[in-house]
Amino acid sequence: MLNLEEGRTNQKLRTHVALVEAAARLVREGKTFTVAAVADLARVGRTTAYRYFPTVEQLVVHASLYATTEVEKQMICAALESSPSADDRLQAVVEASDTSINEHDYLYRTMLQQSLNGQNNDGAGLPRRSGARRAVIDSAIGDLRRLLGEKDYEKLTATLSLFMGIEAAVVLRDVCLMSREKAREAKVWGAIALLKAAVAEANQRPAISKQALNGRRSAGSPRSSFSQAATMR
Repeated sequence: MLNLEEGRTNQKLRTHVALVEAAARLVREGKTFTVAAVADLARVGRTTAYRYFPTVEQLVVHASLYATTEVEKQMICAALESSPSADDRLQAVVEASDTSINEHDYLYRTMLQQSLNGQNNDGAGLPRRSGARRAVIDSAIGDLRRLLGEKDYEKLTATLSLFMGIEAAVVLRDVCLMSREKAREAKVWGAIALLKAAVAEANQRPAISKQALNGRRSAGSPRSSFSQAATMR
């Protein structure tokens, strides 16, 4: 597959994007295609297109990843705008992701299948699954970073990622045999429960520190009294 970081980078990126967008359009329509057909649709030379995507499988996974990312991004952005609190925003994000997956199940499963196949072949020519999921979660609960602390916040966002994406749908629906409605309820319940537990734990820290400090002061009081009595003697 063509290296986009060598030579005329901007032109290569524009050609790459044109091919992926054209393929994504066909993927969204549920149509099968060849690299040559996508090249014609994108108005890119066929020889050039094959230099970017030697196999249609590589083009399919790039297109599927692009299509699902764009769809999910639009739904999640709309959900975030209408949610006031961190709990509400997280629930809206999980629900929006679930809706996107249910409405575009074929795209997500195609992307997952091809990306897993690519990992088995050292990922040659296939896109790396990005950290977009954590970025979305950060948009929902980012205002809790200072309360939780950097280490616990990063751990929380990573764990919350388990409740989003096609992987969660595969586990809940295919493995646990849940209906779509029950699977969504499980995702939201788990994500919110985890968030509340993390916040409760963080809120207890000052109280524990204060209690420990008061304990030390109380423990010091008898010694002070004892000293005073000894001085009086």
